[in-house]
Amino acid sequence: MSSKTSGAMLWGKLAWHPAAQAWATIAPGARDPETIEVLRRGGKKAAIYRLVDAAPDGDGRHVIAQRARLSKALIERAVYREILPDLPLPAPRCYGFLEDGPEFAWLFLEDVGRDRYDPADPTHRALGGRWLAQMHATAADVAAARRLPPAGPPRYLRHLRKGRATIETHLTNAALTAEERDELRTILANLDHAEAAWARIEAVCAPFPNTLVHGDFRRKNVYLRRGARGVDLLPIDWETAGWGVPAIDLIRIDLAAYGAVAQATWPDLHVDTVSRVAVVGRIFSQLAGIDWVSPQLAYEDHLYIIRPMSWLRDFHVQLGDALRELGATS
Repeated sequence: MSSKTSGAMLWGKLAWHPAAQAWATIAPGARDPETIEVLRRGGKKAAIYRLVDAAPDGDGRHVIAQRARLSKALIERAVYREILPDLPLPAPRCYGFLEDGPEFAWLFLEDVGRDRYDPADPTHRALGGRWLAQMHATAADVAAARRLPPAGPPRYLRHLRKGRATIETHLTNAALTAEERDELRTILANLDHAEAAWARIEAVCAPFPNTLVHGDFRRKNVYLRRGARGVDLLPIDWETAGWGVPAIDLIRIDLAAYGAVAQATWPDLHVDTVSRVAVVGRIFSQLAGIDWVSPQLAYEDHLYIIRPMSWLRDFHVQLGDALRELGATS
């Protein structure tokens, strides 16, 4: 093994690296990368690497090598290979897919660069609104999208119940302070309010057509690239993609820009419906966040509970705000 490590970079003879070995299987004619940038270290679970200048057409482009759980990788493969090519939108090229044992897989994608979507920028928000409206409207007729996992209200009701059960399980953790336990009980009450309002949440979503849902449309997953037609928007990380009411996709975009495009396909989709479904999307986002963070309450050292408690407080406040805006509090 002849290589050097400098922070998140590897260089030298890298044929030994698992990402390089998997890439050689996918693209046997491509040369071994001489530089690999470690974008995310996932230990035994998942990891993401940039294989520098490794694109098979030899034009100097990079390849993103992503190792993920097989169940998630299969969803992404379906999106990149069976759905996005049928949409009138730019998308990263998928170079290949390779199973890695019974639980994991490699996915190789075109590198989309480093310029990210900024939801605080009005220009970006308008671009995001138009892009998502076009995606939602055109993907509604793509048969492969209907085979994705359900991504409407039932998904987020499961998040609610799972997050609540996890908090209840860890409420007796001795590492929690008495004040933190009281805060968690308040969060549990807020989750109870959300579940009691679920019929109203479903009613708000009912007029909205089902379609492809990205599920995690945020800065870290959306890139911008200048092309011949101007700025292209390129979402990645489709592992939470599904089929349903796309409420979760509407929370970081310009809703007026979205509505202007969406109504060309769905003329009965009124602006107030889009706005109310976006409020539901904010509720869904906080429920997913609570479910994601709550297992960290299991730590036995209080030092490691400080950060998840901070996140849970923020999710709780935003959930309460969205429930009140929807008129769904007790």
